[in-house]
Amino acid sequence: MTSQPSFADPEIQKCPFPFYDKLREEQPVFHDPETGHYVLTRYEDVRKALVSHSVLSNKTPFLGDRWSPEANAMFEKDGWLPMDTLVSNDLPEHRTYRTLVDKVFTPAKVIGLEPAINEIIVELIDAIIDRDEIDFLEDFAIPLPMFVIADQLGVRREDRVKFKHWSNVAVETTGPLTPERQLELARVLIELQQYMAVQIERVRTTPDDMLISRLANLETDGRRLNDQELQSIVFQILVAGNETTTTTLASGMRLMIERPELAEAVHADPSLAKALGEEALRTATPLQCLWRTALVDVQFGGVTIPAGSIVEVRFGAANRDPAQFGCPADVDLQRKNANSHLAFGAGIHLCIGNQLARGELRLAFQALTQRLANFRFSRGDASCKPLEGYTPYGLQQLWMSFDRR
Repeated sequence: MTSQPSFADPEIQKCPFPFYDKLREEQPVFHDPETGHYVLTRYEDVRKALVSHSVLSNKTPFLGDRWSPEANAMFEKDGWLPMDTLVSNDLPEHRTYRTLVDKVFTPAKVIGLEPAINEIIVELIDAIIDRDEIDFLEDFAIPLPMFVIADQLGVRREDRVKFKHWSNVAVETTGPLTPERQLELARVLIELQQYMAVQIERVRTTPDDMLISRLANLETDGRRLNDQELQSIVFQILVAGNETTTTTLASGMRLMIERPELAEAVHADPSLAKALGEEALRTATPLQCLWRTALVDVQFGGVTIPAGSIVEVRFGAANRDPAQFGCPADVDLQRKNANSHLAFGAGIHLCIGNQLARGELRLAFQALTQRLANFRFSRGDASCKPLEGYTPYGLQQLWMSFDRR
């Protein structure tokens, strides 16, 4: 426990919302005494920061290629050095990579995946429908997005345990790391790189219509991406296409358990599944924050942030700002501006996989409420185990029961 309130405190990380409320009222630009970061908690300021890429850089000590010399030596020897391509890059270089990835994640392509997504959902529900109890994470929320993105990246479903471990590590790298932990994670990420190198070589030899093949074979600026660039982009897609969706599926299920009328409303009107997904993203934002580096002295909320400072954009706080969302802690399936939340960011760094994630959430909540009913916790207060860490928010375990419809 820190002597003063700080986002470095694990207890605040578990439930940051009361602290957000206090800061929005009293210190909307909060200089964290433990980390030294300037933390933005109001919707207006967070959105402004996300689109102010000329004064706030995405190149920070926490993302991209800012590993220790020892870790970099490991990457250089046995894998590929991390580099800035998408989330940790700035204009004009960012545009090159984003343009290419946007060609792969076209709306038509994402819509075209829906039949395959529905097939996976049916298989997963068939496997649990007669069971007395399940861990919703292990039995549904983890495998659904993992199987979807694994198919697209050429990862075998049999390698699920490895893939999940790699995904967990990928998310952990978005938070502050000790030098010792950097070395441990570098070893794991090199395993991922070596695995993906086999898939990249396969689709270059025999192209298909999967995402990894399209990435490996499309040209940008008259050339194809090299292996280092591909490894960086695949790594980021792994995070965007897997962990955040898993966490939001679990958050949505928890909402339906705590408020059964939500599940009944979606059952009666499946079109409301979309709203449930948006409200789960807003109220339980899976990635609570990311960072920017101030390139010049910059003002937010009347506070001057000095050049060189780390700025935390707190999506989770912005998404519960009463100035933007009435009764922000409430889940309202009729909320008119629900999709104006910032769970996927905004501006040039809007999450590339946001439409895929939204589609998976919508289809999953529709199917779950059509086939199952009476969602309930099965182990009382021990049913839910929260995620731990600086940036993620949600559950890593959810024990529950249900009835067939």
